Amino acid sequence: MLKRSTLACAVAVVALCCGSVFLAAQHMSHSVWFDESQTHLIARQGTVAGIAKLARTERSYPPLFFLAVHQALRLRDDEAGLRLPAALFGALAAFAVFLLGREVADRLAGLTAASLFVLTPGAFRYFVDGNPYTLLMLMSALSTLCLLRAARSDGLKDWLLYGLLALAGLGTHVMFMFHLGAHLVAGLYLRASARPAPGARYRRLLTVMSLLIAVAMVWSFIYVRGGGDVRPLEFSRMAHPRMLVTLAGMYVGPLALGGLVPLVLWCSLQLLGAAGLFRRCQRTLWALVILAGLPLVAITLFIVSTLEYVAYRYALGVFPLACVVAACSWEALPQRRIVARACLCAAMLGYCASGAVFIARAGQNTFGYQDWRSAGQYLSRFSEPGETVLVSPQAGLLPLTYYYKAPGVVASAMGEATGFVVKHLQATDQPNRGVWVVFSTFANDNPLVARYTEFRGTGPDQQIRALLAAVESRGLFVCQTARFQRITVFVVRRRPCPV
Repeated sequence: MLKRSTLACAVAVVALCCGSVFLAAQHMSHSVWFDESQTHLIARQGTVAGIAKLARTERSYPPLFFLAVHQALRLRDDEAGLRLPAALFGALAAFAVFLLGREVADRLAGLTAASLFVLTPGAFRYFVDGNPYTLLMLMSALSTLCLLRAARSDGLKDWLLYGLLALAGLGTHVMFMFHLGAHLVAGLYLRASARPAPGARYRRLLTVMSLLIAVAMVWSFIYVRGGGDVRPLEFSRMAHPRMLVTLAGMYVGPLALGGLVPLVLWCSLQLLGAAGLFRRCQRTLWALVILAGLPLVAITLFIVSTLEYVAYRYALGVFPLACVVAACSWEALPQRRIVARACLCAAMLGYCASGAVFIARAGQNTFGYQDWRSAGQYLSRFSEPGETVLVSPQAGLLPLTYYYKAPGVVASAMGEATGFVVKHLQATDQPNRGVWVVFSTFANDNPLVARYTEFRGTGPDQQIRALLAAVESRGLFVCQTARFQRITVFVVRRRPCPV
């Protein structure tokens, strides 16, 4: 017969995982944004080969997540169907975090880590986003769990299971390659203290890692030769003074939603958890530092040097480990410290309660990113038949046409938008016709955060003002401007705006 504590823990974990899916189902009605429109396009391909090819060229990702979305869209081809796999993978990731916490410490740490994982709003956001980040977190947690077990036992079955999960991680996201490098270093560190002779100590580890690295190299070759997105590295960005702030922001990124109090509690729990791990097992602590620290630094440097916008979602594979570290706060306080443990319990409950309240009260666009649905509805209501809709930058064309399927929608680079509008209006023989301009951005709404995540010369507001000024300097008139979440819509006409 199961012990009551074991049964209670099992019930709590199952309730947490099922509850996360239920919560996610309540928050799937927001607008599809750019990344999700790409996911929809890729997943609707008719063959596995077609999905794999478009995933490589359209998103620069391996195909595993898109294959899952393909099946979901066959059941329901709408926003909810697009996001359902992410919610299911998120629930499985919560269970994996529980297993990882139990492996590192005990059942209490596992349950605490899983609760922190689900009830952090910035992580929950990806339970309701048609992107592979919950699958990335699932593969990160499971592969880390199996690596710790395999490094301890050196058993063939444990290494084979780790290899299969790491292979699935490589099939999920390109960022998993950085986690694989950390696995190699952490595995070498953990096996260094093993009892067998040096020759046998690393044999299975190096064999499995060699095979995985070979797979990663083959994938990289196929990716480059198959038309994947290849960008030059701008090393000068890495040396920028704000790099350290950006690095720290990537670690606490999931706390971007929820307020200041959870952020303070989270930082305190991280420090207390590290002290608890140091007290319990220094070897495990340093292994987790390697497993979290190396990919965090490598991913941040890679993103900063290749993209114009830094998003914490690229480092979400580290978040399950951060949850486990925070959950090990219990290890820092002996059982006899009743008052201290009561305060820690209050802090844990306060963090989880604030996250649960935030998620429960979240509005329709709280977990959204770009409101293309409203932009499409606005154009349907106010644009005249035959009028041209110009989307700038070009990345906005796909998500807009997910909702707005009228003819006459074209795309243009930001620098070419003014010239297109002027040329089009001068060429038409109907002076009352206008050109609708739809401008979108990925910029962070918080100016302080945007300072450390943007590498563009000007912000979106400055770009819009420059575009409006350039249009009006040509003798044209800007009428009927509307703003939605990270989207601005306005119409340009040859005649003055009607009163």
